[in-house]
Formats: sequence, structure tokens, C-alpha cells
Amino acid sequence: MYILPVDIKKGYSFVFLLLILIIETANCLADNPPAKEFRGVWIATVNNIDWPSAPGLPVAVQKRELTELIERIDRLNLNVVIFQVRPASDAFYPSEIEPWSHFLTGKQGLAPATFFDPLAFAIELCHSKGMELHAWFNPFRVRNNGYYELAPGSFAAMNPQYTHLFDNKLFLDPGIPQVRNHIVKVIMEVVRKYDIDAIHFDDYFYPYPIRGRKYPDTKTFSTYGKKFYPNKLGDWRRENINKFISVLHDSIKAYKPTVKLGVSPFGVWRNKSDDPNGSPGVKATTSYDDLYADVYKWLANDWIDYVIPQLYWEQGNIFGDFTVLAKWWNDHCFGKPLYLGQALYKSAGYTKVFTNPTEISEQISILRKFENVGGFALYSASQLTQLSGVVLTEFNSNLLRTKVDTPHNTRPVIVAKNIAPPIQPMPVAEKTLIADKTTIAEMVNTTYNSIINTEIPIPEQFTVSKTRKGLEISWVTTPSVHDKDLKFSVMIFEPISGGGYINKVFKTTEEKKVLIPRKSDFDPSKVLFGIVSTNENGFQSPFPKLFRIKGKRIIFN
Repeated sequence: MYILPVDIKKGYSFVFLLLILIIETANCLADNPPAKEFRGVWIATVNNIDWPSAPGLPVAVQKRELTELIERIDRLNLNVVIFQVRPASDAFYPSEIEPWSHFLTGKQGLAPATFFDPLAFAIELCHSKGMELHAWFNPFRVRNNGYYELAPGSFAAMNPQYTHLFDNKLFLDPGIPQVRNHIVKVIMEVVRKYDIDAIHFDDYFYPYPIRGRKYPDTKTFSTYGKKFYPNKLGDWRRENINKFISVLHDSIKAYKPTVKLGVSPFGVWRNKSDDPNGSPGVKATTSYDDLYADVYKWLANDWIDYVIPQLYWEQGNIFGDFTVLAKWWNDHCFGKPLYLGQALYKSAGYTKVFTNPTEISEQISILRKFENVGGFALYSASQLTQLSGVVLTEFNSNLLRTKVDTPHNTRPVIVAKNIAPPIQPMPVAEKTLIADKTTIAEMVNTTYNSIINTEIPIPEQFTVSKTRKGLEISWVTTPSVHDKDLKFSVMIFEPISGGGYINKVFKTTEEKKVLIPRKSDFDPSKVLFGIVSTNENGFQSPFPKLFRIKGKRIIFN
């Protein structure tokens, strides 16, 4: 054996130790989450985007869905829920001012069949886990896409002269003082009645522009424009929103100073081509010029307590490069808490458009490098059930592996005594799917594409037999190298009134058969069945054809 000279051995030892030090330092920088970090997620109720899965569900189902959603948020070590409580001049809480939401009960103004206060329920769930709850209001929207009847006693129905139809949506006019006063009154009702941590607005103030069409507030401008009329329409609109924000801020602080006021504006304040303080990039829509939301001024004047700009673009996007905009906001937040909004919906599920599978994870690593950025918020909650295995692994083992408190939270983080194992992709949870019997199977495969592995054997050759205990369904799978540790999820799809199905897991089994007892809470002849294989990592096979049972026969859908 050749023996190295002592001086060479010392040199190699030094290089080896240096390499170890570099690697360990890199690991620490990459792996260690900040000691405190805002980790938010939006739960959107408008159009039933995240919750509830459909209007008019039984209260028990609504509670179960919301509980499961918030528990999943907690297991991912997120710590702020931004819960939409007024999506369209309505309420997800019993209000003396606003009607119950169409998206909750199926008819605006109709109360839940049994008493249910979703806001109070969500607050209790979040606070019990040490998470903040921010009550999210859309201030001026009355009705989103589509048509449904407004409650006769609602503010908009009683004051149609205060509303405008634009882009197939109905809006309250921010230029009318009575409108602004009404919305402040609505929000203050929640501030007084509920133990919320913040009031939250998104990017919607004036509606997004449409080429070739003008927002129809000419009459309002002539009536209330004063010194701005007739040549400074944009300045007047911004002043209307400025007044609204400043009055609301003062109202909140006068009654309950601990409640924060936060805004999540469109990610570009102004283009650099229009304003030397603006951000670089190809000229496009801006918060200041198109939505009339001068967030820059709100921050400078101390009217808001935090800002979450929606940086819903990927790295390298010519209209809004994530890193470039993160730096701009880092340099222009006026010392206010700054968190960055991320487009989780563009990275998971059927709305996925980001080509880089780790875009969201990389963005979190990037934003942590900026001195003034204190965290992030993900849009939106329903995509958390559709994360790819790659992203979940990165979250669990690296970026979000520990629970942390928010930078400005008065509620200390609650760490469970028995730490649950890292969260895995789950088989389909209970969910309402709007589809008919001819499209339901395709919709299920599309909706849950992120947890489907086409290499996992698909159950087939289904048979049914009657036994003394009930109906027994059995099946086979084609032998495969992926057979190890397979389990089978038996799912049922119950039709609901108005169209669609409620999909839930009936049973998970290691055997290739399942018993449906004679006394079940569903009629086997009236539901659809779907059986998938699942592996030890939580991924599943594609859905085969769904089927129903008629007597002793399997009838494929």
C-alpha cells in the first residue's frame, strides 16, 4: 500500500474538512426554516372554489369538509388561514346587515337548515391549533359570474342605483359615499363580534379593465368628482379607495387595535415605464392604474398593517418575474410586514400551468433570502390536496418540516405532543363533484390527477355476490412489480339533488374484496362505486369504470 507523505496527508485532510464545512453550511442554509414565518393559505368561498364544495350541503357535511381542510393546513405546518367571509355582498356568518351567502345555502338570504356559524367555527378550529384567522372580505362585488337572485332585503337589492353591471358581474360603486360607509359598517360588525386576527382584502377594488369597455360610473363622477371632474377620473377613483381604506383603518384601531388590516394587491403596483418608482418588466396591468388601488400610498401613510402582493408568475416571466418583483416589494414596503402571495393553483391539479414541478418550492427558498420578506401565502387551499409527491416531500422534509409562529402573532404556536408522520398524498377525500353520470369518471381522474400513478395495477373483473351479511364485491389485479403493499380504496358516489355526486371513501382494505353490510347508510343500487389501488406512498391507480349494483349484476356506468 502506498503511504502519502505527512504534508500531503495534511493537505488532503484540510481540503476534506473544508468540503464538509461547505456542504454542511449549504445544507443549513437550504434546510433550516426561519424561526418565525408567516405561512398563509387562502380559503376561497366564492363560486365554492375551496369550501364548501357545493352550495346547500347539509351542515354536517360542511363542518366535516372545513374541519378536514383546516386540519390538513395544520399538518402541513402552515399557520395563517385567510378565510373568505364576504365573497359577494353576503355573509358566511349570521349578520344583522348582510344576507346569508348563496354559496353556503344555495339561496342568498336563506339561513342554514340547522344553526351554523362558519366564521365562528373556523375561528375555533384555527385558534385551537395556534393558527391565526384573517377574515377576508371582497368589498364591492355584489354578484360574480352567472346569475342568482339577490335577497330582497340586501343592500344592493334595496339600492339598485348604487350598482353597475360590468363584465357579466354586478358591483357596488366605490365612488358613492353611502356605499363606502355601508361596507365599513359591515366589516366593523365582524370586528366587534368575532375574535379575528385581521381583516383582509384581495386585489379586487374597482373591477379589472376590459378592452373597449368603460366602467359605467360617469354619472357618479359628475356628482361626486368635485375638484377631479372632468379630467382626472383615475385620480378620483383612487381617492375613493384611499378614503375607504383610511376610514376603515381608523375605525378598526379605535375599537380593537390588535386587529390587523391587510391587503393582497395585484403583484405589480406600477410599471417602471410609467413611474420611476415602478417595477421593471413588460408593461401590463397594474394595481395603481387599472384597479385604482394605491398600495404604495397606503403603506407610506400607515393605513395598512401588512401587505401580501400576489406574485402569481413563475421565475423568468416577462410580465412579472417572481424574483424581480420580490426584490421590488422588498425595497418598497416602508418597513411594514411583507409576505408574498404564490399561485399554488398554477402548480397543482387541473389548473396547473407551471412547467417547473418545483416552482413553488423554489420560490419559497428565494423569498427567504430577502431581508424584509417575512413569509408567504398560497392560493388556494383546495390545491393542498393535489400536491405532487415531489412537492410534498420538499415541504415535509425541508421547507415546512417544523411548526413556527408568525412574526407578529399574539397566539403562540401549539405543537402537538404526538407529532404526526409527514403528510402523504391521500386518496380522494369526501368532495362534491358537479357532473352527470356520463362524465363523472373522467372528472374524478382529472381532478385527482396529481396523486395518480399509472404504473399501479388497476382493479378489474369485478363480481358481486349476496351473503348472509350483505353484498360482497370482489376483484382482481394484473400481476405487477408494483404489487407490494397494495391497499384498495372503495369509493362511493352518491347523487345529490340539483345534479352531481358526493364522493367519499367507504372503506380501505388489503383484501381484494369488500363487504357492504345489509344495514348501510346508503342504498347500493343507487350509488356508483369506484375502486382504486393505493401504494405505501399514498399514490393511487387511475379510476377504472365506475359501476352500480343491480341485484347480483355489475352495471358499468
